[in-house]
Amino acid sequence: MGKLDSLKKFLGIENFTKYTREYFDKSNIRSSLYVSSVVIILELWMIISTLFFQFFGDLNRSKHWLITHIGCYALLLISACILFTYSLLHHKKIVQNHKAWLAIRFIFSIVAIGFGIYISFMDYLKGEQFITLMTMTIFVFCFTVWRPIYTILFLFLSYGFFFIICNHANPATYATKVNLTIVLITITISAINAYTQKLNEAKKDERLEQAHDILLKLSISDEVTGIANMNYFRGQALEKMQSKETVVENMIYLFLDIENFKTLNQKYGFWEGNSFLKNIADILNTLFENSLVAHFSNDNYVILTENKNIKEKILELCKKISEFKYDIKLGLKVGAYKPQNKDELPLVACDYARYACYSIKKNYNITYSEYDEAMALCFQKKQYIINNFDQAIENEHIKVFYQPVVDAKTGNVCGLEALSRWDDPTYGFLPPGDFIETLEEYHQIHRLDMFVVDRVCRDIDAAKKAGRKVLPISLNFSRLDFDSLNLAKEVGDCLEKYNIDKTAIHIEVTESTLSEDDEKLKEELKSFRSQGYALWLDDFGSGYSGLNVLKEYDFDLIKIDMKFLSNFNGNKKAPQILKNVINLAKDLGMQTLTEGVETQEAYEFLRENGCEKLQGYLFGKPMSKQDFLSKLSNSTYTI
Repeated sequence: MGKLDSLKKFLGIENFTKYTREYFDKSNIRSSLYVSSVVIILELWMIISTLFFQFFGDLNRSKHWLITHIGCYALLLISACILFTYSLLHHKKIVQNHKAWLAIRFIFSIVAIGFGIYISFMDYLKGEQFITLMTMTIFVFCFTVWRPIYTILFLFLSYGFFFIICNHANPATYATKVNLTIVLITITISAINAYTQKLNEAKKDERLEQAHDILLKLSISDEVTGIANMNYFRGQALEKMQSKETVVENMIYLFLDIENFKTLNQKYGFWEGNSFLKNIADILNTLFENSLVAHFSNDNYVILTENKNIKEKILELCKKISEFKYDIKLGLKVGAYKPQNKDELPLVACDYARYACYSIKKNYNITYSEYDEAMALCFQKKQYIINNFDQAIENEHIKVFYQPVVDAKTGNVCGLEALSRWDDPTYGFLPPGDFIETLEEYHQIHRLDMFVVDRVCRDIDAAKKAGRKVLPISLNFSRLDFDSLNLAKEVGDCLEKYNIDKTAIHIEVTESTLSEDDEKLKEELKSFRSQGYALWLDDFGSGYSGLNVLKEYDFDLIKIDMKFLSNFNGNKKAPQILKNVINLAKDLGMQTLTEGVETQEAYEFLRENGCEKLQGYLFGKPMSKQDFLSKLSNSTYTI
């Protein structure tokens, strides 16, 4: 800061923020109330006492003196009354004319200083001290706050004028000059000090106010999009729904999911991704004016709005999304839920709308879906699965079943695949697709898969202790397991706990979970391979990236998807494709296992064309450990 800037700051010649101006105004209004009150009391007392002593006491002032002094007291009293009245009205916010209040305060100050000069001059002529002028300047410049430049000008002009008229009437002594100078300097310093303190208080309060505003904004808004966060949304939605003015039947919750946003983030970076989310939020605020709009998470938004022209607004939103200049095809899915009563929790309502949205995720031609009774039953089942998962494991409702894998040449069992089954007391046998998809959706699948690993290790340990031949068992892992766990370490720890050799375990990963740029997954699979596990690629041919997966990853065996065997006899292309896949695997140094073998004809074809391993209902469905052991004991199966 330069010297000129320092001087400007000292003199108060600087621009104040709106908050600082208002802070000074509020302080000066309060001070003006106090000062004017004191002046009113003093002047009333002076008028009454002067009149009393004039007419009932032993003082006998001239008529001119009496009129002059009473006039001065009355003038100051009137100006103080006006200042008090207007300050009170301003304080109560009955009157908010800032300029008028400043003018009244300025006029009062002139009257007070003029009064002080006149009375003190009269006292000086009588050889008395200039107490009145000193009192008035303290009232005006120390109790209320002025910018220092105004304080200095006012004080030096008024005291200079006072000294000139006094010295002209009766030359001032050295002591009078010193006393007057000391008073002037003291009041000036006090006034400037009061200003500095008040300015520092204002700035400190402003910083606190700004911090409070920031914290308040963070508590109710989302930092990425600037719209409401879910905390605020839930509170406001409940308040709105319970309002007497709200008709429940007219309201609807919407859950929005932007498709392909993850790809946008990866290609253009998080800054661009956040900018896109902010733009979507602004569009939603415009489309759904006077509605509650919030950022749910990632690329999801929720809205509570009136059920009017919803589909038209969604079409408009789709159009605006398509107008973004990205070389990525962005899409939109919207789920809706109509609340049933005023007391329904927004959290639950948003879950219903979200469920309706996710129910159409794989339907590319459908953008909008409303939560209905069928979804309600399905949603209840999902909630039941999540709420009873721990209990199902504890009570052994979730079991590990084994499906045999046979050697194509001999027909003997050469391995097993471990599969989870849920025999529930309420729903009976739950389809694996139901509870596995639900656990994946709620990010609990790793707990199921590690339960299967532990149970398989226990069964292998029991077989070793019983002297039975140990068959290698393949374990299925979800893509989410690699995100949730240090999977190679977790599996290794479990095998070490039961003293199981790694060759007894095969690690299965489905083709759909793999991608070329997933470095973490690649490292985990390399870790498995380096520790001696066999890696199997499951469901080969079920997706669109099979050949790329074979190029990017190293597998010991590929499991050919059972879809290749569907309508095996009626589709002339299927046998030829199977034959080529088997030959391709051999060329790459991998074995093959074909799933879904149900007919003797398919079995003979696969064996003749070199497929090493087979699996399917022709050899046995998934079964409990006890059933498998029974089939071994009665020679249904041969190892």
